[in-house]
Amino acid sequence: LSVSLSRFSSPPLSRFSSSNFLFIVARVMSVCPITGRKAGDAVCPITGRKASEAPATSTTADACPIIHKVTATTAAEDRPLRQTDIDDIDENPNVKEYRKLKKTMSTITSFYQGGSKMKHENYLAMAQEIEKLEMDKAMVSAQLKALQEHPAFVTHPKAVTYKENLDEELAGLNKQAAVFQEKLEEFHGLYEWSKKIVEVCQWLEQNMNNYCAKNLDLPIKIETKELPELTDAQKEEFSRGLDEITYNLQESQDFFEASVDGRLQVYHQIEKDLITAQLKALESFSEDSPRRQYVESELKKDLEYVCGNMKDDPSVRRRRQKMLDNHRDFLAVLKYHKDKLGVLITPEATATRVYESKYTMEYKI
Repeated sequence: LSVSLSRFSSPPLSRFSSSNFLFIVARVMSVCPITGRKAGDAVCPITGRKASEAPATSTTADACPIIHKVTATTAAEDRPLRQTDIDDIDENPNVKEYRKLKKTMSTITSFYQGGSKMKHENYLAMAQEIEKLEMDKAMVSAQLKALQEHPAFVTHPKAVTYKENLDEELAGLNKQAAVFQEKLEEFHGLYEWSKKIVEVCQWLEQNMNNYCAKNLDLPIKIETKELPELTDAQKEEFSRGLDEITYNLQESQDFFEASVDGRLQVYHQIEKDLITAQLKALESFSEDSPRRQYVESELKKDLEYVCGNMKDDPSVRRRRQKMLDNHRDFLAVLKYHKDKLGVLITPEATATRVYESKYTMEYKI
């Protein structure tokens, strides 16, 4: 088996919640174990999570209905797939079929609206952390300036020690600020593109309503809205958005199958063993070590979360099966727009598009 975690137009934020990263953040942001601030007060600038809170992770089938993938070495065609009724709907749907299409498309739109909101929150959270870093840098600079206020300060042994420590702290803050600024720009780009994805979903939803109202004699009232004709550039942009959503759904198809057939359970078991191995390694060091206290606290919360992901009972299995079924309906509806309604078809074929490989991490079992 190989396990891949892919995310639509978004880097895996959970990768930043590792103990090593949080420890580095703790050092730079004046938290345990360097300056003595309590580890429980530390806030990760990427996830916004306090050390005292449960870790945020998205490597679970219960967390998000569209954004993950677990790939098996067996070909996809060798695994039986349930054919949804949407696959059999032609370009002349009846009332029941129209309502199925409308409900599913509305769910997709709502999902990506939620995703866009989350990306905006990530962007704002990072901007706030940069502001905090800038304030810390200003404080350090003010202290360095204070060391020069009197000639006697300059050569005093204690002043030399203060300056060395402050110079080192400022260098660390500058380095971290550069990292945060890069993430801020990335988050802003993802947020802006997510708004376009929502716009694409809304356009598809309304276009389908207009098509059915104009071309079909359905005994129901369909809400219509005039859509402006897309320019060639807009059509290509919307086509790219539809292709990316479809690609993401195709890539994540196997993840939801794995959540049902047990392969994801194997992945989580390895994750659990990985955490427990680190906890055991820490036991050989003093319990008074600030670093051990901080990292151990984070690892235990990660362990608690992964154990929660491994929960398996009839209600969990039913929920995951429903998510798998819904996921297939999502993919079928998106294909319906192109294959049956013939919209957003451009010279730039889907097969020629190149997607960001950095957003997919693969692990072979």
